[in-house]
Amino acid sequence: MSDDHLHPRGLLRFPSYALGKLHKAVHAELGSSLRDHWVLTCLEEFGELSQQQVSASLGIDRSEMVRLIDGLEQAGLVVRTRDTDDRRKYRLTVTQAGRAQCAQTDAEVERATERVLGRLDEQERRTLHRLALKAIGEEPDAAG
Repeated sequence: MSDDHLHPRGLLRFPSYALGKLHKAVHAELGSSLRDHWVLTCLEEFGELSQQQVSASLGIDRSEMVRLIDGLEQAGLVVRTRDTDDRRKYRLTVTQAGRAQCAQTDAEVERATERVLGRLDEQERRTLHRLALKAIGEEPDAAG
């Protein structure tokens, strides 16, 4: 058995461990961070938001959010402007290039998920997704 397949039973008893391993496997398949994609998706779906709103929505530490936004802004995927109501805050907007990147990464995540969940049939994949949504307090139709 290779080292990457050693899973302590003491951890396998926790669904969060297994789900975390699935997340890391998709991340490894992509070869890039999913957090940039999360930010772009959040902004594309909800429109202009403050950095604080995006940080809170995605559960990303504020200092990490600044680093993520810096990179997205430098890549031309996000525009950061001062909030006209509160100059201490920034408002974020996804650019057209950011929307294109988001769509491309969506497709890559789909393919990576297919590979990672390859041991499950289609019904098992839908059940896993439905149960994961339920566990985080979302309705199964929330995913669209």
